[in-house]
Amino acid sequence: MTGGGNDRELAALRARLATLRGAAYWHALEELAERPGAAALLAQEFPRHAAGLLDPVDRRQFLRLMGASLALAGLGACSRAPTEPIVPYVRPPEELVPGKPLFFATALSLGGFATGVLVESHMGRPTKVEGNPDHPASLGATDAFAQASVLTLYDPDRAQTITETGAIRPWGAFLAEVRRIVETEGPRKGAGLRVLTETVTSPTLAGQLRALLATFPAA
Repeated sequence: MTGGGNDRELAALRARLATLRGAAYWHALEELAERPGAAALLAQEFPRHAAGLLDPVDRRQFLRLMGASLALAGLGACSRAPTEPIVPYVRPPEELVPGKPLFFATALSLGGFATGVLVESHMGRPTKVEGNPDHPASLGATDAFAQASVLTLYDPDRAQTITETGAIRPWGAFLAEVRRIVETEGPRKGAGLRVLTETVTSPTLAGQLRALLATFPAA
């Protein structure tokens, strides 16, 4: 565009601004100038899902959201707990008192390194993780991974069954597959056997892997 064209466009913008009253906002000068294709350009730069973040929430929308949240909270409160048998202690442990937490020291493994922590538990269920001040790796502090580690115990999406290529299989099918692999790889000394694991720091698991390699040295 030539210099004269720019001057004419700026003059048109100033004239349009002079006729406006009150607060007004634009995403770009193209929108203010009402150029052809400006709407499509803005739709690409500000998608539909992000448009709500740019506009203030009006009273009607606020009441609608609050009503929906209260309705969902009411539905959650009215759900029936699953039926479970309650078996009392014949001789309850002396240290286990309902409503009083217990603490035990343990270690969390992340990236092959252990961090000493103190875990708060209620009725045998871990509920809170804090750093162990006597452990040199934590010194009483924790990071976000340690704080969130307790959620892995209660994750509803964690694996609860054995699956093979997305299909749920029984435990007997897993044992049958293991026997088949042992019979197939035995003469080959495990040449076609591979085990995929994360970083192993457990002495028990490391010993099991050494025993496996002793049986299948070519694995």
